[in-house]
Amino acid sequence: MSVASPTPQQTGATAQLVDFVRRRDRRAEPATRAALRGLTADTVGVAVAGLGTPAAVLVRDWAEDQAPSGAGAPAGTAAVWGSASRLGPAAAALVNGTAAHALDWDDAAPSMAMHPAAVLLPTLFALAARRPVTGAELDAAYSVGSAVFRAVSEVLPHAVHYGRGWHNTSTTGRLAATAAGCRLLDLDGDATAHALGIAASQASGSLANFGTMTKPMHAGLASRDAVMAVGLARRGFTANPAQLEARGGFLDLFGDHDPRRTAVLGERLEHWVTGWVDDYAIKAYPSCFATQRAIDAGLSLREELGADVGRIARIEVTLEHGGTRPLRDTGPSNGLEAKFSLEYTLAVALLTGNVLLGDFTDEALRRPGVAGLMARIELAERPPAEEPGHTVVRLHTDDGRLLVRDVHHSRGDSHRPLSTAELAAKFHQCVGRGPAEASWFDALHAVPDADEPRDLQTLLAGPPAHG
Repeated sequence: MSVASPTPQQTGATAQLVDFVRRRDRRAEPATRAALRGLTADTVGVAVAGLGTPAAVLVRDWAEDQAPSGAGAPAGTAAVWGSASRLGPAAAALVNGTAAHALDWDDAAPSMAMHPAAVLLPTLFALAARRPVTGAELDAAYSVGSAVFRAVSEVLPHAVHYGRGWHNTSTTGRLAATAAGCRLLDLDGDATAHALGIAASQASGSLANFGTMTKPMHAGLASRDAVMAVGLARRGFTANPAQLEARGGFLDLFGDHDPRRTAVLGERLEHWVTGWVDDYAIKAYPSCFATQRAIDAGLSLREELGADVGRIARIEVTLEHGGTRPLRDTGPSNGLEAKFSLEYTLAVALLTGNVLLGDFTDEALRRPGVAGLMARIELAERPPAEEPGHTVVRLHTDDGRLLVRDVHHSRGDSHRPLSTAELAAKFHQCVGRGPAEASWFDALHAVPDADEPRDLQTLLAGPPAHG
């Protein structure tokens, strides 16, 4: 991003965010609504599959244990996706956000490490339990959240924030989801500023928990806290209305606060409110986004090499600067850790010709040939000055051949999108296959197109077979 010189009467970061959230003069963009169709169906699908993971099972059990019970107890209003359960909006956001991130098959942003839909949609759908909403309202709120996610990450900047070990999905995600919720519920400027201040004080989540149950809970906690921040601010709860830029505030604590970057925050927000449609990916493979390009390279190399992986002498994988940060630097000991092992996912792609959910079990790690091939894979990063955003895989054979693949856009990236049929196939892999599930996919896919306000909770609960 370009950096302008600060002006004498510079508007603070929080005020720029509030002005952006409150703007109502933008026209509807067909491109954002089209992108949101796929993200809605995909995020609900992976969350339903994720509900069966140990992380989501335990979080849901805890959340249901906190809910009031007995005669006269108030009923929950927000759906646990794909089930008959209803919880309070904040608890539902916690469960759905955790489930959406549990398989690491949720969306990603190629430009910087984040999973926007896994935080934004659980927040927006939980808040939508308060009142019916239109597709246009959801589209506007989601686009606001997507812009805040990316623009604030730039201002930190992201390389510093993530480099310190902060999980951006969880930290900046709280601000993004709060901004989206404020837009959806039409909070006034003062309440929006306080909501952002509340959310900023809740921000947390470290990369050290990648490969554990806590990592997916980061998304759920960000969603829950956004619902809480919006709800408290609506009731008059206060925070520092300039929290982001204040001494000891969000930008100081989580980044390298530079007023020159803050000065152009508003410009970056306006860029990303529609620009996010060129910076999202619906993952084709159920593993960390940092593995996706290498998997694509491996699948292509397998087609050229054939199934005889015994001819592979060694493989060199070069990622962009910082590209190994979310990956494991030791071998995985269980299926959950394997999602963050590029060596494992690339080995599976070369050995089997695909990477599927079933490849991330403890048993799958022990398949013949996996450990031996992983040992022949070497990872490296390009220097900071070299071009970001692509992965190069160089495969050396025992007879002296060199096969090379340079992947800039992984399958499912907005520049190489999944077709509606491919999205539906992934959805059915997550929720099951049948007429009811097919109708559910179509209905979820159409949510952003609703012209009239509608109650989404019955739809989110799934077809009768999932009740």
